[in-house]
Amino acid sequence: MNKKIFFPLITVMTLALVGIIFVQAFWIKTTLDNKERQFSLNVNQALKSVSEQIQSREMRDYLAVYQKLIDSIGSPKESQLTAVFKYVDRNENTNQTYIYSHGILEEDYNVSPSLFSSESIDTTSIKDYKGIQTTTIIDEAFDREMQNMSSIERLQRVERLSLMDKAKYASVFMELASLKPIHRRLTNLELDFLLQRELGDRDIDIPFQYRVFNGDFATKIGSDDYINLEKFNKYQSPLFVNENGESEFELVIVFPERKLFLRSSLINLIILSLLFTITIIIAFVTTINQIFKQKKVSEIKSDFINNMTHEFKTPIATIKLAIDAIENVNVQNDKKKTSQYLKMIKDENERMNMQVENVLRISQLEKKENIINKIECNAHEIINESLLHLDLLLKNSQALIDVKLDSKKFNFKASYGDFVNVFVNILENSIKYSKNRPEIKIFTYDEDSFFVTEISDKGMGMSSSVKEKIFDKFFRETTGNIHDVKGHGLGLSYVKKIIDLHDGMIYVESKLGRGTTFTIKIPVNS
Repeated sequence: MNKKIFFPLITVMTLALVGIIFVQAFWIKTTLDNKERQFSLNVNQALKSVSEQIQSREMRDYLAVYQKLIDSIGSPKESQLTAVFKYVDRNENTNQTYIYSHGILEEDYNVSPSLFSSESIDTTSIKDYKGIQTTTIIDEAFDREMQNMSSIERLQRVERLSLMDKAKYASVFMELASLKPIHRRLTNLELDFLLQRELGDRDIDIPFQYRVFNGDFATKIGSDDYINLEKFNKYQSPLFVNENGESEFELVIVFPERKLFLRSSLINLIILSLLFTITIIIAFVTTINQIFKQKKVSEIKSDFINNMTHEFKTPIATIKLAIDAIENVNVQNDKKKTSQYLKMIKDENERMNMQVENVLRISQLEKKENIINKIECNAHEIINESLLHLDLLLKNSQALIDVKLDSKKFNFKASYGDFVNVFVNILENSIKYSKNRPEIKIFTYDEDSFFVTEISDKGMGMSSSVKEKIFDKFFRETTGNIHDVKGHGLGLSYVKKIIDLHDGMIYVESKLGRGTTFTIKIPVNS
């Protein structure tokens, strides 16, 4: 993919993903804020309703006591009718006249506030008022027949004036009630019942704690667990409000599980939102990671093709030159030179063939198309065989080889040819990555039930990042130019694969400028 398109596309996708996450977070926060406001509104309405019910109940209690008192007294001490209102209406169809009258009956039972509360010093008598409503019907036809007599039907109804009762008693009873302590005006049982009912009607079914306060002082009315709740949101409402809208007492309620309750209604949506968001993030990261891996593989394969081409160009050119030389008449007559050129062609052909075989061998091992053939092998013989394969290379590089084969358990089942290639590949790397004269040490020893081989050199060494990748296919450490060190990046990958197929282990220790040590452990026959 073109870099001019690739990186801007990644940027746009990243910004879009971040935008989706922010939108989800904003939506969740907005919804929770709306839930919080609705919760606060419902709680405040419930508290207001509870306060009104308590005050109404107290007023009814005083009215019931007052009614009981006047019922026990019997007839009023004094009574008078005031504010009489009359209205006359005539019905032409029935020749009847309707006279409506309405008045207020004031009755004094000589009941004073001191009868309700001993603390009261008010001696003014509480008077009772009743509404009197009378309807009179006069039939004129009957009046004419009976001359001086008339047919009069009177309908009379006496009723209480509820609004007037409230107006005339409210101030008196409020004043009387204010003289009592709060625990005599209200009980925990009543308050708890009203709170549960009102909150339940508003679908607020979570534990709560409450307390009635007189200013900054807590009263006896409240739940026992109302302690150490300063960190929670508090909702309050005045109790026993007087005529001026003032109150000495305030009901305070706290919900310790408020946040959990608010989130519980959205928990499923929040979980789904988080799940989908995490899934998108994982898919996005995985996709980007795969794209980078594919990009890296593409670059590695390009390097591999370039290296393979470079590796083949030299032997092909050498073969061409040898063939051209053989075609020369003077060379054809010289059997020694002809034989020399033919040997050169054969060596270069074998070299190319070996490189192709290595590539095919790795491919077969990866696809598990080729099952290795294990036979009883002597590990020391394998090491010596690998040194023979590298004899010419070792001489040309003037390498110093120190070999100490001290292992006593050197027999195990293995693929002989593959293990020779394992040691050849490692030793070749030790030679190739040595700037000066190569110094290589080969030690073998026993460790429990393992045959152990250490191959160390004093070459260039490698960094930690390179050390983690040396067993990857096509990976090669270079010094800038990909052709300054020959190879395809398949040797150590092949080594790791063969050792794994023999249930063995391989470790690498290396420091830049100090060399590298390969440790191979192979399980041996007991």
